[in-house]
Amino acid sequence: MIASNGLPILEARKKGLKPAEMILVSLIGRINEPNHTVYAQPSKVYDWLWVRGLQVCIYAAPSVDWRAVARSIAFERPSFLGVWDADNRQGANVYLLPHPADIDKPQNQWRWMLDFLPWLPFENKEFAWS
Repeated sequence: MIASNGLPILEARKKGLKPAEMILVSLIGRINEPNHTVYAQPSKVYDWLWVRGLQVCIYAAPSVDWRAVARSIAFERPSFLGVWDADNRQGANVYLLPHPADIDKPQNQWRWMLDFLPWLPFENKEFAWS
């Protein structure tokens, strides 16, 4: 299943095109942003293969369990993945990393975990106003 409003991007990707701008994935309903926005429900499982190589930012709120969506998107290897707390106006880079205890194991045995690099105040302001 493709998240709402994601089909035009998928169709463009099939033609060898990709958006130049960051794609927003809203888990909080309608947002007033100029970027192309895809709407998803945190409790549903979606096909995120089409995000490979794209810049993606997940819009969430403290009351939303967004980690499963972030993990699913991260597994498809976007060029950038961030999460934006729309209520508190704070963001973070999101990384999918192997568990440190698994590094010496074959890669197919690795357990994967999300890691975050919170944005600095100036980065939050820049994101909010650009």
